[in-house]
Amino acid sequence: MARVCEDWFPKGTYKDQKGEGFYMDDVLKANLDALLKNARRKDDWDFVGIISGGGRVRVGKSVLEFQIAVYWTYMLMKLYGVKVPFTIKDNIVFVGSRLIEQGNKLGKAFPQSALCFDEAGADLEGLKVIRSNTQAVKDFLRECGQYNLLILLVIPEFFDLPKGIATTRSDFLIDVYVIPDKNGKFQRGYFNFYSRPNKKQLYLRGKKEFNYKAYKWDFHGRFYPFYPFDEQEYRKAKQEALSSRELHRKEDRFKLHRDVLFKILKDLGYSSRQTSELMREKGVIFSHMGVIKALEAVNQRNIMNTMCNINDVEGNLPT
Repeated sequence: MARVCEDWFPKGTYKDQKGEGFYMDDVLKANLDALLKNARRKDDWDFVGIISGGGRVRVGKSVLEFQIAVYWTYMLMKLYGVKVPFTIKDNIVFVGSRLIEQGNKLGKAFPQSALCFDEAGADLEGLKVIRSNTQAVKDFLRECGQYNLLILLVIPEFFDLPKGIATTRSDFLIDVYVIPDKNGKFQRGYFNFYSRPNKKQLYLRGKKEFNYKAYKWDFHGRFYPFYPFDEQEYRKAKQEALSSRELHRKEDRFKLHRDVLFKILKDLGYSSRQTSELMREKGVIFSHMGVIKALEAVNQRNIMNTMCNINDVEGNLPT
């Protein structure tokens, strides 16, 4: 294994460090170096890497993601004299709704940077969050290719991605896993690397049964626990992002139920003004124009058919 980024991380900078820089798998480094040869602004390439966990969470995906991103940032400066940031605030997105906003901000100010979508929400909330974040990824990749970024997408389950991202838009897949030691204790720090053609075949052959052995990997490797920034600062930022998203999720669910209720009242013959007056009687001030806008949102998003179980709001019908 190669020791990298030595002069950025002198000995003793972080508690897990045993010497200057950190170790990176030789073959992984060679593959990143091949991309870096094409990373000059004038070449007009952007690169997308996927880091999955074989359907599991807490296996070390983010650690490897950050090591790749900081190595990319370091080598841009060494090879081409391009100075771009790599901080928690600038380069890491925890919530899909901020992906386009942060990607545009980073790409305009610092083209060629690394952007990490640390898709922590899937660790806690399952398939609905994965689908929501996947849509955010699709929207972002459609809009932000001109910034020549290295984009790293972390997701527990590779096969949850749509075909276009999994097979065509991304350049490589790294699937992270754990193995038990002789005492049966799980050890993090192992991965399989799939190049573009092998990744495509894995997706096409393995998606039906979520089978990561459906096609061969190019090589397997090892990585070690090293954060290129303060780990506690990262965990705090991650928790704040998740807490904020949970609050917004509850607000969105409330609005969803309210708007569906308005649609039901309309189907029962209530005008928007009558609905507004009914709410006022119940102690809630809501203008009839607000009701009209809420009904427009229902029609635009087709909420009645795709986003809500009608039984959730039946009990709120007027008697």
